[in-house]
Amino acid sequence: MKKQIVKEFITVKKVRYLPREPPPPPPPPPRRVLVVGRCALDVITMCNEHPIPGTKDRTTEGFWRPGGYAANTCNVLRRLGTDCEFLGLLSSAPAFESITTSFQAMGIDISNCPRSAQQPPHRAIVAVRGKQTRTIVEYSNRDHELTYQQFVGAVDYRKYSWIHFEARNNTETLRMIRAVHDYNARSPDEDILLSVDLADMKPLSLLMADLANYVLIRKLVKNKNGYMNGRETVWAVRELMQVARKRWQAMQPKKSPYITEDQPQLDTAKCENGEREPCLIYDNYEEGASCLGPDNTYFKVGGHKPPEILDTIGEHETFVGAFIYAMQGNKMSLRDAMEYGTRAAVFKIAQRGFDGLRCMPKDLISCYYA
Repeated sequence: MKKQIVKEFITVKKVRYLPREPPPPPPPPPRRVLVVGRCALDVITMCNEHPIPGTKDRTTEGFWRPGGYAANTCNVLRRLGTDCEFLGLLSSAPAFESITTSFQAMGIDISNCPRSAQQPPHRAIVAVRGKQTRTIVEYSNRDHELTYQQFVGAVDYRKYSWIHFEARNNTETLRMIRAVHDYNARSPDEDILLSVDLADMKPLSLLMADLANYVLIRKLVKNKNGYMNGRETVWAVRELMQVARKRWQAMQPKKSPYITEDQPQLDTAKCENGEREPCLIYDNYEEGASCLGPDNTYFKVGGHKPPEILDTIGEHETFVGAFIYAMQGNKMSLRDAMEYGTRAAVFKIAQRGFDGLRCMPKDLISCYYA
């Protein structure tokens, strides 16, 4: 009996599916920290005592490394694990190539830095072993400073969440800070925090500090003006900042009393109720860091002493870098960030250079058990 083969033909009906939703856009890259200032070549000599003028002395310990307040702050931030960028005028001289190489080796972005054929700035530092005294002879001039046009042409504000300014070339730096304020007014969702390193009490420096969110005050301000402690320092700086602001407002041309749609009236309520006041921080690892908040609330964190003092060069920059890392990276509170910065400064001066900060605990709780 022949088997009958039945072929079944199956027809598949094409079904038109609804179009799939497009994949979500990739998340924006994390924003980094920008440090604006100057980079110099530090030639450091370690001595037992300060050399007497007119005499010749010999030492067996000395080294040179990248220096400058802004460059040192970048070194601290990078060694703590923060993605940062340095913006300053770099020299194309052969002696400066090693500094450029060290930036690239540490992962610090310098792609937007303008170059100059001028001789590089350098500092001759004579430090005394086991003490906090040192003598610094610095070579720098206006040709080594970043200008406002170079800043505007190099900065993409969308990449940064925090910009730290070194108070140098006050006229140009003040214009840079106001440019960042204009961007914050246009893009309130991407607000950029500002911090200023205050080294003197000049009127333009005080105006720069008045526009920042955080003002980091150096010991030089206290020593030059003869303040007794950190509390007196921060209150004196607050009063002088208010005086400089009032003088600047008095010098501005008076506006027309007739307000039109093209000329809206500025809201000055923030200036009157104190919300616009910056947070003033004076760092001192021995007596403790002092802080004066925007609402005139003062508090202080305890001081610490290292077991041995080996290198005090870059102590203030270590506090500044650790403070920015704690606030921007670890999202610590203001008090905890000041405590972390103080402990980082003590950790740094107990060893040479900044390389030891790689072993610094990355949170405050681990610092208590380190």
